[in-house]
Amino acid sequence: MCAVIVLGLALGFGVGFATSVVRTTLDLPFLANPDSTRDNFTSVFRAMNRLAAAEMTAASCGGRRGDPLPVEEYAIRAIQERSPAAGLNPPLDVARATLAVRRAMLAEKNGNSQLKTQYEETAQQLLQKSGWKDPSPDHLREILRRMDMEGQTCSAGAAKEGQSK
Repeated sequence: MCAVIVLGLALGFGVGFATSVVRTTLDLPFLANPDSTRDNFTSVFRAMNRLAAAEMTAASCGGRRGDPLPVEEYAIRAIQERSPAAGLNPPLDVARATLAVRRAMLAEKNGNSQLKTQYEETAQQLLQKSGWKDPSPDHLREILRRMDMEGQTCSAGAAKEGQSK
């Protein structure tokens, strides 16, 4: 009888622990994963956290720590889908413009001027729509550069490389 009770407790603890680990993993903001909650308000804020984490990753060392752009895109879609039901109106156009400028920067780095121009045009349209006084992609690019330098977590050599660009 004692063995059955101990076995039941051990099994219950193991299942509870495994469930907790899986839920925690699904809620990590830097993973592009399906939202585990049905609450629209919470989902919007989790998506905003994912967007912020992806943006910090894109800023770190010139985005050399993986490709955060799909995570940013996923987060923006999640915010867009859940924000009307939650009664929130986050500045999605600015988030989309930031994503477009980062993609333009990547296209420029890869030597694809046509794709760079396309992303910059998209960014400019989004910034105009959101009411920016200076909706030029160069203005947003400068803002992103300054934000990236402020949040730099790279070595001194990588930071110097970022400043020389």
